[in-house]
Amino acid sequence: MRKYLPLLLLSFLIPATAFSQYYWDYGGQVGLTNYLGKIGGLEKTAQPFILDMKLPETRWDIGGYVRYKLRDPFLIEADLDLLRISGADSLSTNPGRRGRNLNFRNTMVSLAVKGMWTFYENSDLGHTYRFRNSFNSYLFLGVGMIYQNPQGYGDPPGGHGTGWYYLEPLHTGGENGYSLFVPTIPMGAGMYFTLSKIYRIGWELGWNYTFSRYLDDIGTDYPSAAQWANMSPEAQYFSNRNPQLSPSAQAQLEQQGVAYNNYGPGNTRGVRAGEANTLSRHESYLTSIFSFGYVIRGRSNFYRQHYKGIFNSHYHIRRNRAKF
Repeated sequence: MRKYLPLLLLSFLIPATAFSQYYWDYGGQVGLTNYLGKIGGLEKTAQPFILDMKLPETRWDIGGYVRYKLRDPFLIEADLDLLRISGADSLSTNPGRRGRNLNFRNTMVSLAVKGMWTFYENSDLGHTYRFRNSFNSYLFLGVGMIYQNPQGYGDPPGGHGTGWYYLEPLHTGGENGYSLFVPTIPMGAGMYFTLSKIYRIGWELGWNYTFSRYLDDIGTDYPSAAQWANMSPEAQYFSNRNPQLSPSAQAQLEQQGVAYNNYGPGNTRGVRAGEANTLSRHESYLTSIFSFGYVIRGRSNFYRQHYKGIFNSHYHIRRNRAKF
C-alpha cells in the first residue's frame, strides 16, 4: 500500500494543477557583457566569435523582464536592459592593432522579444510529490533593437580636457554618420529554478548579433586626404591615434614591421572596404545574465470554461437575494 501512496497523491494533484496555472513571471536581472569586434583581440588580424574576446573589457548589464508561458514547452519574454561594452587596442597582442591605438565604450539601451523552447523540465525537484520546486532549461531566439552611441577616451585639441567624447558627431571615418538605432538578433540558452511556486531564479548566456559595424565607431578605411582636410582637430585626433603613442612604443612597433604611415589615407582602419557589408564583419556581444523574479498565479482555460460561469451565477443569485 505504501508504494502506491505517491501515485494516489499524484491523482489528487493533477486536477489541482488543471485549475490553477502559473503563466506570468516578471523580475530584474543583472549580469556581464563582453564585446566581440574590431578593437582588441589576439595576434591575428581578426578571429571569429569568442577568439577576439578580452576578459579585462568585461562590463555590466542591468534590466528587467516579463515572461509568459504560451503552451508547453514554449514561452515568450520581453527584456529591457541598460548595458555597456568597451574595447581598447592597447590590450591586443596584435602589433597592427596596438599601433592603431583606438579605444571606445558604448552604453546602450536594449529592447528584445525572445521565443523560448523548454527542452528539459523537472517539475518536482527532490521528488517530494508536492511540486513546489521545479527546474527548467531552455533555448531562445529573438529580435531586438538597441540604441547605441559610442565614445572615445582622450584629450583632443579644442576639447574639454581628458575624458569621454561622443564619436558619431565627429565622423572619424570620414563617413556621413551612422544610425544610432541598430536591429539585433539575441540567441542562446538558459535555465531557471522555481521555488515555492512563487520565486524564480535564473541564469542565461546569450550571443547578441547586431546589424552594425559601428558599435566601436570603426567602419572601413581611414578618411581620404580630402575628407581629412575638412575634419576638425578633435575629429582628426580620434580618427588616427597612432601619433599619440610614445616614441618608445612606436619604435617597438617599427621593429615588428609596423610603420607609422600605415595609419592614414588609403589604409584600412577597421575592415577592408570590399568586405564592409558582409555579415561576418558586423559586431556582436556576449551577455551572462542572472535573473530574480516573481511568478503570478493565473487560471487555466479548463478552469475558466468549466467553473467561472458557475461561480458568477452563484454570485448573482446571492446578490439578488440580498435585495429582499
